[in-house]
Amino acid sequence: MSRKVEALETKTELPPRKAQAEETRRRILEAAVEAFSAQLYDEVSVGDIATSAGVAHGLLFHYFKNKRGLYLAAIEEAAQDFEAAHQVDPELPPGAQMRQRYYNQFAYLARHRGLASRLVLGGRGTDPEAWAFFEENRWREIDRGCEALGLDPQNPALRTMLHAATGAVDAVAAFWHQNGQPFDVTALTDVLFEQTVVAMRGAAQLDPSISGAVEQAIAQLCEGTAAKA
Repeated sequence: MSRKVEALETKTELPPRKAQAEETRRRILEAAVEAFSAQLYDEVSVGDIATSAGVAHGLLFHYFKNKRGLYLAAIEEAAQDFEAAHQVDPELPPGAQMRQRYYNQFAYLARHRGLASRLVLGGRGTDPEAWAFFEENRWREIDRGCEALGLDPQNPALRTMLHAATGAVDAVAAFWHQNGQPFDVTALTDVLFEQTVVAMRGAAQLDPSISGAVEQAIAQLCEGTAAKA
C-alpha cells in the first residue's frame, strides 16, 4: 500500500476518533454536572463520576486535569444552560424583553435545583472563580441591552447602577426561592422592571451628561410593556 493511500486512510479515521473523544468528554461533563448538582464539591468523588459516565478513571484527568478543572467545566456548562433559559423573543419591544428575561430567571429557578441554581442562589461568595462564568454572561447581556437602547455600556455611572440592580435581582431570587416562593412571578417581574428604571435614573443623577440618553432609553423600555412574559 502506498504512503498516499495510507495517509488518506489515516485522514478518514481521524474524524471518528475525534467524534468519539468529544462524546467521551461530553459524557464525563454531563455526569459531573449531575454529581455537583446533587452534592457539594467536597462530597463528590471523581471515581463516582467516572463510573456514572462509564469511562476509565484516568480519562477524567486526561480531559480536565483534576477535580477542580472538571468542576469549573461543569460550572461553565451549567452557566450556559442557565443563560440559554433566559433567552427572549428578539421581536419583542425592549421593555417586554426585559420583563421576559426577569420572568424567565424566576421560572428557571422554580423548575431547577441543580448546579446553576445553587450557585446563583448562593451568590459570589459561594465560589468567586465559578461565579465569574455567570458574571461574564451577565455583563455581556447588559452590554447588549445598553447598546440596543443607545446607551454606552462602559459608562461608569451606568455600570455602577446596573450592577447594583442585577445584584438586587439575585437577592430577591434567593429570598423568593428559599422562602417558599411567596410572590407571583409576574408581580416580581413588574417590580424588578421598575427597579431597573430607577437604577437607570440613578445613573443619570451620578452623571448628568447621560440624562437625555437615559430618558430616551426609559421611554423605549416603557413602550409596549403591556406585552408580558
